[in-house]
Order: sequence, then structure tokens, then C-alpha cells
Amino acid sequence: MRDDYIFVHLESIVNLIYSRGITANDFLKGVLQIPTNILLLNREVSDDLTIDNHTFLNEINGAKKVSEYLIGNHGPRNWIDFSQRDALSELTPADIANLLYMGHMKTHNDTPFSYKLQNDYVYLDIGENQVKTYYRRLKNFYLVLNQSIIRHAEQAYNEHRIVFRRGNKFAELPAGMVRQLIPVLGEGLIFAFDQAFEQDREYRIPILIASDSNLAPTLRSKDSLYNNAQQIAILKYNLRSKHWHFIITNPQAFDADALY
Repeated sequence: MRDDYIFVHLESIVNLIYSRGITANDFLKGVLQIPTNILLLNREVSDDLTIDNHTFLNEINGAKKVSEYLIGNHGPRNWIDFSQRDALSELTPADIANLLYMGHMKTHNDTPFSYKLQNDYVYLDIGENQVKTYYRRLKNFYLVLNQSIIRHAEQAYNEHRIVFRRGNKFAELPAGMVRQLIPVLGEGLIFAFDQAFEQDREYRIPILIASDSNLAPTLRSKDSLYNNAQQIAILKYNLRSKHWHFIITNPQAFDADALY
């Protein structure tokens, strides 16, 4: 069954995004530059892929091959990018231990960003359509989220149209629109495509703030996330003009000084 919502939770201290509903393909379409080198942090090393002689982990080189791997059917995808292949040989046993820890525990021990590797991302697939991604520059995440919102909106809208009618393609979101959600991303937001509806030739997508819980996001079910969630905003897409609009419905949930 297709996922019908996006959940996003930001830990701003380490630029960690925990998400559900954002795919590897969304990531590839959203980032400004696809990584050209990645080191796999999977528990099992594959003999079918290149093995780095220093870390004894699989590596993939070249943007095309990286893209093919990320969208292919390879099971869990856990990886860190790196700038130059020579950087791998500079990693100390402690550096390698930190990488293995991230791949096994799905969280960082020291820091997710290595000055030796000069990585921009750490991507940890924790299953059930759930991903933890570290972004050195959060602006890259907002672009990825934009792509995911457009994909979900098109799918949710077109699923309710006449079967043989041509699918509606949605326009790009304005670059700064999603950034208005920065003040509340740390609370956990739901883009509720399962509650979206069309009215007056506008497609309206509720944005909810998840209810408080002592459970970590990874342990919460969809029902738990939605239980007592409150609407704080709406994304509107005008089907005639092809323009997006962002409407805050609960100003108290936002720090007005932080909006831009």
C-alpha cells in the first residue's frame, strides 16, 4: 500500500532529519548534486560491489552508479558520502569504528560529519519506510522535502480522478515556502495527504503537528502520530493557476520572529 503521509522530525543540533514517506528517489531528485562517492555502512559486505581495502566496506563511485544503487532493490541502504577516494586510507581505527557504529546502531556516536571524508550526508535506512538522514546543509533537505511533497500530492490527487483521465502534474513549490516550517520541524510534522481534499479548484493538504509522546519517533506507529495531532497550516495548490499557497491556521504554534 502506498504511503499516504509524510512525517518529518528535525534534530537541529546535528542536522538530523527523521522521516517517513520520503524515498531515495525523492532524495536524488532534490539534492543539488548527487554524491559521486559513497561508502556503504550495511552490516553485510557484498562481494558483488567494490570493497575498499582499508575499511573493508563496499564503496560505489560515480554519480550514475550511486543513483542506480540508491533507487535499486538492494534492501537497506546505509551510507556516507566522501569527496576523494584517497580520504578512505586516512581513516583511523577510531574513525572506522564510528562508521560501523552508525551503520549498526543507526545513530552517530561522535559526529556524523567527517573532516577527512568531507561528507555532506549520512543516510540510514531503518525500515518500514523510515529514514534517518544527516544533512551538512539543511537547505538540501528542504529541496528533497519539496520533491516529496510534489510526488505525494500528484499521487494522492490523481488517485481520486477518473481512471482514464490524464494525470495532473503539479508545479514546483516556491523555494522558501517549506522553510517557513522551520520553527516547528523540531516538534514533528505530518503532511496528511490522506486528509487532502479539493475545494473550489484548490487542492488542500493539511499540515499537522504530532502529539507529544515519550516514545522516540522510530517507535511510534502512524496511529500514535495522528492521535491528538493538531492542524497548524495548510498547503493549497490552485489547480487553475498552478500556484502553491501556504496558510498558517494556528499562529500560536509558530515563533513569528523566526519565520522568513
